[in-house]
Amino acid sequence: MTSAIVAPTGTVVPGDILDGVVLFESFTPEERAAVAARGRLFDAPAGTVLMREGDEARALHVLVAGTVRVVCGDACGGQVEVGFRRAGDCFGEMALIDGGARSASVIAATPVTVFELDRDLFLALISPSPDMLAKLLRKLSGTVRDVSGRVVREDLERRTRVAEAALARQRTLLQVVTGLAHELNTPLGVCVTTASHLQEIARAGARIGAGGIGAGPLTAEDLREPAALLEANLARAVELVEAFSAIAACQNAEPLEATDLRRAAEEAAALFAVQHPDLPLEVRMLPGPPCPWIGYAPHLERVLHHLFANAAAHGYGGGPGVAELAVETAALDGKPAWRLTVRDHGAGIPPRHMPTLTDPFFTTARGRGHRGLGLAVAFSTVTGPLAGRLEIDSAPGGGTAVTILMPQEP
Repeated sequence: MTSAIVAPTGTVVPGDILDGVVLFESFTPEERAAVAARGRLFDAPAGTVLMREGDEARALHVLVAGTVRVVCGDACGGQVEVGFRRAGDCFGEMALIDGGARSASVIAATPVTVFELDRDLFLALISPSPDMLAKLLRKLSGTVRDVSGRVVREDLERRTRVAEAALARQRTLLQVVTGLAHELNTPLGVCVTTASHLQEIARAGARIGAGGIGAGPLTAEDLREPAALLEANLARAVELVEAFSAIAACQNAEPLEATDLRRAAEEAAALFAVQHPDLPLEVRMLPGPPCPWIGYAPHLERVLHHLFANAAAHGYGGGPGVAELAVETAALDGKPAWRLTVRDHGAGIPPRHMPTLTDPFFTTARGRGHRGLGLAVAFSTVTGPLAGRLEIDSAPGGGTAVTILMPQEP
């Protein structure tokens, strides 16, 4: 994170730079142009601290391009995300009135272009104009009321979503624990039986070596089959525990990253191809514009890997096939979101299986070594740290489309 090192974009600020900015919408075009003439434009890279909590408030800022994070310090010395501001939004507007200390820090989440208006210059402009001052005070008081109401509504909605997601995750974890105990019972039982058999062989060998009567000395062939049984079933138990750990890991917060969702998806596809060279699955990213996203890239990568593996194993039965990746704009709970779709053109899914696809340990390919945890991990991750939704659309012979709907910003 860098300090506020900025570069001016030019010596002349366009007169219409404040058009469309809510704080100044009641001003006439001439009044907005007069205000704009007293400010300056600057560019700043991602990570720049544009203002610090506790510093003296000396200027208003209008975000012309890019996205910024608003954070506050907590009692433990950490930072709490308060929200984000996008192009056209203001921050530090109360500085125009009271000049007090900043109540939050503002950090560039992406490269930004910012219009800065010094408080003293602004007051010198509007002091002789009671009309302009009245317009500003009305707008600021309305903004405070709107923000207060929105904060209450958003907090209630957030608490509801968190409670619903927590309940869903608890149900999932209960199913996983129950299923894990059932699934582990078989390989561990085989391991115990095999170990007991090996002990009997060892005791028989000891008797023969001591002059007892037996079928002959032990050979490597005598141990080959029980050793293979132990190895296979212990590997199965390890795989189950790792899958359980993966579901638990879905609830851990990774660092937030500002990235391009399309590029993150392409990188996940490339990594999957490197890690699974034996799977003849081609992942194609459909073209489109950049998709700025602030989220948890490692969690998204985990979800996509499971979806690619499902397409290869179930859509195409291990044979050659293509999975298409598409990203489109969408809305989630009234906020900007991304719709990421993974589509294959394989066998499809019978309607009777659709309601239980994301249940832990549900699989139609247990005989081929599948455990039925991939979609459970994907669902838990999408509805947990990614704060989104996962939908599946499929028909026998018509392929499968898995859609991830998630906010563009937390």
